[in-house]
Amino acid sequence: MKTVFRLCAAIGLVGLALGIADLAQAHWPDQPPHQMAHLGELKLEGGGVIPNLKMSYMTHGRLNAAKDNAILVLHGFAGNHHMLDHHIGPGRALDTDKYFIICSDQLGATQTGYEHSTSPSNSGLKMRFPQYNFRDMMKAQYMLVTQGLGLARLLAVTGMSSGAAHTVQFAVSYPNFVDGILPLVGGAFFGTAGFFHVEFIKSVIESCAGWDGGNYEVNPRICATNALSVLVSHFYSREWWERHVDTPEAYQRWRTAMGAFYIDVQDARDIYFLIRAGSWLGGTPGFNGAAMASLRSIKAKALFIYNPGEELFPPAKIEAQVNAIPGARGVQINSDAGHTIWYNADPQATVALGLAMKNFLSELTASKTAAR
Repeated sequence: MKTVFRLCAAIGLVGLALGIADLAQAHWPDQPPHQMAHLGELKLEGGGVIPNLKMSYMTHGRLNAAKDNAILVLHGFAGNHHMLDHHIGPGRALDTDKYFIICSDQLGATQTGYEHSTSPSNSGLKMRFPQYNFRDMMKAQYMLVTQGLGLARLLAVTGMSSGAAHTVQFAVSYPNFVDGILPLVGGAFFGTAGFFHVEFIKSVIESCAGWDGGNYEVNPRICATNALSVLVSHFYSREWWERHVDTPEAYQRWRTAMGAFYIDVQDARDIYFLIRAGSWLGGTPGFNGAAMASLRSIKAKALFIYNPGEELFPPAKIEAQVNAIPGARGVQINSDAGHTIWYNADPQATVALGLAMKNFLSELTASKTAAR
Protein backbone atom coordinates (compact mmCIF):
# COMPACT_ATOMS: atom_id res chain seq x y z
CA MET A 1 0.00 0.00 0.00
CA LYS A 2 1.43 3.35 -0.97
CA THR A 3 1.75 6.03 1.68
CA VAL A 4 -0.96 8.69 1.67
CA PHE A 5 0.31 11.90 3.25
CA ARG A 6 -2.11 14.05 5.25
CA LEU A 7 -2.12 17.81 5.55
CA CYS A 8 -4.29 19.17 8.31
CA ALA A 9 -6.68 21.94 7.25
CA ALA A 10 -5.94 23.64 10.56
CA ILE A 11 -2.91 25.33 8.98
CA GLY A 12 -3.18 29.05 9.73
CA LEU A 13 -4.40 31.36 7.00
CA VAL A 14 -1.14 32.68 5.58
CA GLY A 15 -2.19 33.33 2.01
CA LEU A 16 -4.76 35.29 0.09
CA ALA A 17 -8.27 34.20 1.07
CA LEU A 18 -10.65 34.48 -1.84
CA GLY A 19 -14.31 33.53 -1.62
CA ILE A 20 -16.81 32.52 -4.22
CA ALA A 21 -17.84 36.12 -4.83
CA ASP A 22 -14.30 36.94 -5.92
CA LEU A 23 -14.21 33.99 -8.31
CA ALA A 24 -17.43 35.17 -9.93
CA GLN A 25 -15.70 38.28 -11.28
CA ALA A 26 -14.29 36.79 -14.47
CA HIS A 27 -12.48 38.83 -17.13
CA TRP A 28 -11.54 41.87 -15.08
CA PRO A 29 -9.45 44.58 -16.78
CA ASP A 30 -6.02 43.96 -15.22
CA GLN A 31 -5.89 40.29 -16.23
CA PRO A 32 -4.01 38.95 -19.26
CA PRO A 33 -6.02 39.06 -22.48
CA HIS A 34 -8.56 36.38 -23.32
CA GLN A 35 -7.26 34.66 -26.47
CA MET A 36 -8.70 32.38 -29.15
CA ALA A 37 -6.87 29.63 -31.05
CA HIS A 38 -8.28 28.50 -34.42
CA LEU A 39 -7.17 24.89 -34.78
CA GLY A 40 -8.93 23.50 -37.83
CA GLU A 41 -10.52 20.06 -37.99
CA LEU A 42 -11.11 17.90 -34.93
CA LYS A 43 -12.05 14.29 -35.65
CA LEU A 44 -14.04 12.79 -32.79
CA GLU A 45 -13.74 9.28 -31.42
CA GLY A 46 -17.38 8.53 -32.22
CA GLY A 47 -16.90 9.38 -35.89
CA GLY A 48 -18.11 12.98 -35.90
CA VAL A 49 -16.05 15.92 -37.12
CA ILE A 50 -15.80 19.51 -35.91
CA PRO A 51 -14.47 21.35 -38.96
CA ASN A 52 -13.37 24.62 -37.37
CA LEU A 53 -12.35 24.04 -33.76
CA LYS A 54 -11.86 27.15 -31.64
CA MET A 55 -10.28 27.00 -28.18
CA SER A 56 -10.38 29.99 -25.85
CA TYR A 57 -7.71 30.48 -23.20
CA MET A 58 -5.59 32.82 -21.09
CA THR A 59 -1.92 32.54 -20.19
CA HIS A 60 -0.10 33.80 -17.11
CA GLY A 61 3.64 34.16 -16.60
CA ARG A 62 6.29 33.54 -19.23
CA LEU A 63 7.55 30.56 -21.14
CA ASN A 64 11.22 29.98 -20.31
CA ALA A 65 13.97 29.58 -22.89
CA ALA A 66 13.81 25.79 -22.73
CA LYS A 67 10.00 25.88 -23.11
CA ASP A 68 9.66 23.33 -20.32
CA ASN A 69 7.83 25.29 -17.60
CA ALA A 70 4.27 25.17 -19.01
CA ILE A 71 1.33 24.01 -16.87
CA LEU A 72 -2.12 23.31 -18.33
CA VAL A 73 -5.12 23.99 -16.07
CA LEU A 74 -8.36 22.10 -16.81
CA HIS A 75 -11.50 23.54 -15.24
CA GLY A 76 -14.30 21.56 -13.64
CA PHE A 77 -17.77 20.65 -14.88
CA ALA A 78 -19.54 23.67 -16.43
CA GLY A 79 -16.76 26.00 -15.28
CA ASN A 80 -14.45 28.38 -17.09
CA HIS A 81 -10.78 29.28 -17.32
CA HIS A 82 -10.84 31.37 -14.13
CA MET A 83 -11.48 28.52 -11.70
CA LEU A 84 -7.95 28.41 -10.22
CA ASP A 85 -7.18 32.14 -10.47
CA HIS A 86 -6.76 32.39 -6.69
CA HIS A 87 -3.78 29.99 -6.93
CA ILE A 88 -2.14 31.90 -9.82
CA GLY A 89 0.37 34.69 -9.27
CA PRO A 90 3.86 35.45 -7.92
CA GLY A 91 4.65 33.25 -4.94
CA ARG A 92 1.41 31.28 -5.15
CA ALA A 93 1.04 27.58 -5.99
CA LEU A 94 0.94 28.33 -9.73
CA ASP A 95 3.81 30.80 -9.46
CA THR A 96 3.92 33.15 -12.44
CA ASP A 97 7.57 33.97 -11.67
CA LYS A 98 8.41 30.30 -12.36
CA TYR A 99 5.75 28.83 -14.62
CA PHE A 100 3.84 29.53 -17.81
CA ILE A 101 0.21 28.85 -16.89
CA ILE A 102 -2.32 27.96 -19.62
CA CYS A 103 -5.97 28.22 -18.53
CA SER A 104 -8.35 27.07 -21.25
CA ASP A 105 -12.07 26.64 -21.78
CA GLN A 106 -12.89 23.04 -22.62
CA LEU A 107 -14.41 21.82 -25.87
CA GLY A 108 -18.17 22.32 -25.45
CA ALA A 109 -17.72 25.15 -22.90
CA THR A 110 -21.10 25.88 -21.37
CA GLN A 111 -21.01 29.33 -19.79
CA THR A 112 -22.64 32.28 -21.55
CA GLY A 113 -21.58 35.90 -21.66
CA TYR A 114 -18.24 35.73 -23.47
CA GLU A 115 -16.74 34.18 -26.59
CA HIS A 116 -15.38 30.74 -25.79
CA SER A 117 -14.35 27.37 -27.19
CA THR A 118 -16.52 25.63 -29.77
CA SER A 119 -19.79 24.30 -28.36
CA PRO A 120 -23.11 23.05 -29.75
CA SER A 121 -24.72 26.48 -29.28
CA ASN A 122 -21.98 28.84 -30.45
CA SER A 123 -21.30 26.62 -33.48
CA GLY A 124 -24.88 27.17 -34.63
CA LEU A 125 -25.38 23.41 -35.01
CA LYS A 126 -27.58 23.04 -31.91
CA MET A 127 -28.60 19.37 -31.53
CA ARG A 128 -26.84 18.46 -34.79
CA PHE A 129 -23.49 19.02 -33.07
CA PRO A 130 -21.59 15.70 -32.89
CA GLN A 131 -21.45 14.14 -29.43
CA TYR A 132 -17.95 14.34 -27.95
CA ASN A 133 -16.38 12.54 -24.99
CA PHE A 134 -13.57 13.10 -22.46
CA ARG A 135 -10.90 11.85 -24.86
CA ASP A 136 -12.13 14.25 -27.55
CA MET A 137 -11.94 17.04 -24.99
CA MET A 138 -8.34 16.12 -24.19
CA LYS A 139 -7.50 15.88 -27.88
CA ALA A 140 -8.74 19.46 -28.24
CA GLN A 141 -6.52 20.52 -25.32
CA TYR A 142 -3.55 18.74 -26.89
CA MET A 143 -4.20 20.57 -30.16
CA LEU A 144 -4.32 23.89 -28.31
CA VAL A 145 -0.99 23.26 -26.59
CA THR A 146 0.86 21.81 -29.60
CA GLN A 147 -0.66 23.62 -32.58
CA GLY A 148 -1.90 26.78 -30.91
CA LEU A 149 1.04 27.39 -28.57
CA GLY A 150 3.77 25.36 -30.26
CA LEU A 151 4.81 23.37 -27.21
CA ALA A 152 6.44 19.94 -27.39
CA ARG A 153 5.89 19.04 -23.73
CA LEU A 154 4.16 20.16 -20.52
CA LEU A 155 5.67 20.33 -17.07
CA ALA A 156 2.29 19.52 -15.53
CA VAL A 157 -1.45 19.21 -16.04
CA THR A 158 -3.87 19.98 -13.23
CA GLY A 159 -7.61 20.24 -12.90
CA MET A 160 -10.35 20.19 -10.29
CA SER A 161 -13.40 17.91 -10.03
CA SER A 162 -14.22 16.61 -13.52
CA GLY A 163 -11.10 18.51 -14.60
CA ALA A 164 -9.21 16.04 -12.40
CA ALA A 165 -10.79 13.18 -14.39
CA HIS A 166 -9.64 14.95 -17.55
CA THR A 167 -6.15 15.28 -16.07
CA VAL A 168 -5.90 11.51 -15.60
CA GLN A 169 -7.26 10.91 -19.11
CA PHE A 170 -4.69 13.34 -20.55
CA ALA A 171 -1.86 11.38 -18.90
CA VAL A 172 -3.20 8.11 -20.33
CA SER A 173 -3.82 9.50 -23.83
CA TYR A 174 -0.49 11.40 -24.05
CA PRO A 175 1.91 9.48 -21.78
CA ASN A 176 5.10 11.02 -23.13
CA PHE A 177 3.90 14.60 -23.19
CA VAL A 178 3.64 15.58 -19.51
CA ASP A 179 6.04 15.29 -16.56
CA GLY A 180 3.47 15.43 -13.76
CA ILE A 181 -0.25 15.49 -13.05
CA LEU A 182 -2.13 17.09 -10.16
CA PRO A 183 -5.76 15.89 -9.98
CA LEU A 184 -7.57 18.07 -7.41
CA VAL A 185 -10.60 16.67 -5.55
CA GLY A 186 -11.40 14.22 -8.31
CA GLY A 187 -10.13 11.51 -10.59
CA ALA A 188 -11.09 8.99 -13.20
CA PHE A 189 -13.73 7.18 -11.11
CA PHE A 190 -16.94 8.84 -9.92
CA GLY A 191 -18.92 7.52 -6.98
CA THR A 192 -22.57 6.41 -7.03
CA ALA A 193 -23.61 9.98 -6.26
CA GLY A 194 -21.76 11.17 -9.36
CA PHE A 195 -23.55 8.66 -11.59
CA PHE A 196 -26.91 9.59 -10.08
CA HIS A 197 -26.31 13.26 -10.83
CA VAL A 198 -25.45 12.57 -14.47
CA GLU A 199 -28.79 10.86 -15.04
CA PHE A 200 -30.75 13.30 -12.92
CA ILE A 201 -29.33 16.39 -14.61
CA LYS A 202 -30.25 14.96 -18.01
CA SER A 203 -33.82 14.28 -16.89
CA VAL A 204 -34.24 17.73 -15.33
CA ILE A 205 -33.18 19.40 -18.58
CA GLU A 206 -35.29 17.12 -20.79
CA SER A 207 -38.44 17.76 -18.72
CA CYS A 208 -37.94 21.51 -18.46
CA ALA A 209 -40.37 23.94 -20.11
CA GLY A 210 -38.53 25.76 -22.88
CA TRP A 211 -36.14 22.87 -23.67
CA ASP A 212 -37.99 22.01 -26.89
CA GLY A 213 -35.82 18.98 -27.56
CA GLY A 214 -32.76 21.22 -27.44
CA ASN A 215 -33.77 23.15 -30.57
CA TYR A 216 -34.73 26.36 -28.82
CA GLU A 217 -33.82 29.81 -30.16
CA VAL A 218 -33.68 31.55 -26.77
CA ASN A 219 -31.66 29.81 -24.06
CA PRO A 220 -33.99 28.51 -21.31
CA ARG A 221 -31.50 29.44 -18.61
CA ILE A 222 -33.73 28.15 -15.83
CA CYS A 223 -33.35 24.61 -17.22
CA ALA A 224 -29.61 24.66 -16.60
CA THR A 225 -30.05 26.45 -13.26
CA ASN A 226 -32.44 23.80 -11.98
CA ALA A 227 -30.25 20.95 -13.22
CA LEU A 228 -27.04 22.28 -11.68
CA SER A 229 -28.79 23.11 -8.42
CA VAL A 230 -29.19 19.36 -7.90
CA LEU A 231 -25.43 18.94 -8.22
CA VAL A 232 -24.44 21.96 -6.13
CA SER A 233 -26.38 20.75 -3.10
CA HIS A 234 -23.80 17.94 -2.77
CA PHE A 235 -20.71 20.13 -3.13
CA TYR A 236 -20.54 20.75 0.63
CA SER A 237 -20.96 18.68 3.78
CA ARG A 238 -24.00 19.06 6.00
CA GLU A 239 -21.75 20.62 8.64
CA TRP A 240 -20.61 23.29 6.19
CA TRP A 241 -24.20 24.19 5.26
CA GLU A 242 -25.23 24.43 8.91
CA ARG A 243 -22.23 26.57 9.81
CA HIS A 244 -22.24 29.01 6.87
CA VAL A 245 -25.77 29.10 5.47
CA ASP A 246 -27.78 29.22 8.69
CA THR A 247 -30.08 32.21 8.05
CA PRO A 248 -32.18 33.44 5.11
CA GLU A 249 -29.74 36.32 4.67
CA ALA A 250 -26.75 33.98 4.57
CA TYR A 251 -28.50 31.81 2.02
CA GLN A 252 -29.25 34.81 -0.19
CA ARG A 253 -25.62 35.94 -0.11
CA TRP A 254 -24.49 32.44 -1.04
CA ARG A 255 -27.17 32.09 -3.74
CA THR A 256 -26.32 35.42 -5.37
CA ALA A 257 -22.61 34.61 -5.53
CA MET A 258 -23.13 31.03 -6.72
CA GLY A 259 -25.57 32.24 -9.37
CA ALA A 260 -23.12 34.75 -10.83
CA PHE A 261 -20.25 32.28 -10.67
CA TYR A 262 -21.97 29.10 -11.80
CA ILE A 263 -25.63 28.14 -11.84
CA ASP A 264 -27.23 31.16 -13.55
CA VAL A 265 -24.69 31.63 -16.37
CA GLN A 266 -25.13 28.40 -18.36
CA ASP A 267 -26.45 27.42 -21.77
CA ALA A 268 -28.87 24.50 -21.31
CA ARG A 269 -27.97 22.79 -24.59
CA ASP A 270 -24.25 22.95 -23.94
CA ILE A 271 -24.79 21.52 -20.43
CA TYR A 272 -26.81 18.69 -21.97
CA PHE A 273 -23.99 17.72 -24.33
CA LEU A 274 -21.42 18.04 -21.56
CA ILE A 275 -23.31 15.79 -19.14
CA ARG A 276 -23.31 13.06 -21.83
CA ALA A 277 -19.58 13.42 -22.52
CA GLY A 278 -18.27 11.11 -19.81
CA SER A 279 -16.21 8.17 -21.06
CA TRP A 280 -14.67 5.15 -19.32
CA LEU A 281 -10.92 5.48 -18.87
CA GLY A 282 -10.46 1.86 -19.92
CA GLY A 283 -12.06 2.69 -23.26
CA THR A 284 -8.88 4.50 -24.28
CA PRO A 285 -7.63 2.76 -27.44
CA GLY A 286 -5.25 -0.09 -26.62
CA PHE A 287 -6.65 -1.04 -23.20
CA ASN A 288 -9.75 -3.10 -24.13
CA GLY A 289 -11.82 -1.65 -21.31
CA ALA A 290 -9.22 -2.29 -18.60
CA ALA A 291 -9.14 0.92 -16.56
CA MET A 292 -6.51 -0.26 -14.09
CA ALA A 293 -4.17 -1.21 -16.93
CA SER A 294 -4.60 2.26 -18.37
CA LEU A 295 -3.68 3.77 -14.99
CA ARG A 296 -0.58 1.57 -14.77
CA SER A 297 0.51 2.92 -18.16
CA ILE A 298 0.82 6.49 -16.85
CA LYS A 299 4.41 7.71 -16.97
CA ALA A 300 3.89 11.11 -15.36
CA LYS A 301 4.52 11.63 -11.67
CA ALA A 302 1.15 11.98 -9.96
CA LEU A 303 -0.16 13.69 -6.83
CA PHE A 304 -3.88 13.42 -6.00
CA ILE A 305 -5.19 16.02 -3.55
CA TYR A 306 -8.58 15.16 -2.11
CA ASN A 307 -10.99 15.48 0.80
CA PRO A 308 -11.80 12.15 2.50
CA GLY A 309 -15.19 13.53 3.58
CA GLU A 310 -16.66 14.35 0.17
CA GLU A 311 -19.38 12.54 -1.81
CA LEU A 312 -18.78 12.92 -5.54
CA PHE A 313 -15.32 11.30 -5.74
CA PRO A 314 -15.12 8.86 -2.80
CA PRO A 315 -11.68 8.53 -1.17
CA ALA A 316 -11.52 4.77 -1.79
CA LYS A 317 -11.73 5.41 -5.53
CA ILE A 318 -9.00 8.07 -5.35
CA GLU A 319 -6.78 5.76 -3.34
CA ALA A 320 -7.29 2.95 -5.87
CA GLN A 321 -5.87 5.26 -8.54
CA VAL A 322 -2.97 6.28 -6.30
CA ASN A 323 -2.15 2.59 -5.81
CA ALA A 324 -2.39 1.80 -9.54
CA ILE A 325 -0.28 4.62 -10.99
CA PRO A 326 3.46 3.92 -10.64
CA GLY A 327 4.99 6.17 -7.99
CA ALA A 328 1.77 8.12 -7.35
CA ARG A 329 1.04 9.82 -4.03
CA GLY A 330 -2.01 11.26 -2.33
CA VAL A 331 -2.61 14.17 0.01
CA GLN A 332 -5.75 14.24 2.15
CA ILE A 333 -7.15 17.59 3.27
CA ASN A 334 -9.82 17.14 5.92
CA SER A 335 -12.45 19.87 5.70
CA ASP A 336 -16.20 20.26 6.10
CA ALA A 337 -16.17 22.10 2.74
CA GLY A 338 -16.51 18.70 1.08
CA HIS A 339 -15.91 18.78 -2.66
CA THR A 340 -15.28 22.52 -2.73
CA ILE A 341 -11.90 22.83 -1.02
CA TRP A 342 -10.44 23.98 -4.34
CA TYR A 343 -12.27 27.35 -4.36
CA ASN A 344 -11.90 28.56 -0.77
CA ALA A 345 -15.13 27.38 0.78
CA ASP A 346 -12.68 26.67 3.62
CA PRO A 347 -9.80 29.19 3.44
CA GLN A 348 -7.55 27.05 5.64
CA ALA A 349 -8.01 24.10 3.27
CA THR A 350 -7.13 26.47 0.43
CA VAL A 351 -3.78 27.12 2.08
CA ALA A 352 -3.14 23.39 2.56
CA LEU A 353 -4.06 22.63 -1.03
CA GLY A 354 -1.87 25.43 -2.37
CA LEU A 355 1.09 24.26 -0.30
CA ALA A 356 0.74 20.68 -1.57
CA MET A 357 0.57 21.90 -5.16
CA LYS A 358 3.56 24.18 -4.69
CA ASN A 359 5.74 21.44 -3.20
CA PHE A 360 4.87 18.95 -5.93
CA LEU A 361 5.63 21.42 -8.72
CA SER A 362 8.94 22.27 -7.06
CA GLU A 363 9.78 18.56 -7.04
CA LEU A 364 8.98 18.29 -10.74
CA THR A 365 11.14 21.29 -11.55
CA ALA A 366 14.04 19.99 -9.44
CA SER A 367 13.87 16.58 -11.16
CA LYS A 368 13.88 18.19 -14.59
CA THR A 369 16.82 20.43 -13.67
CA ALA A 370 18.80 17.47 -12.30
CA ALA A 371 18.16 15.50 -15.50
CA ARG A 372 19.61 18.18 -17.77
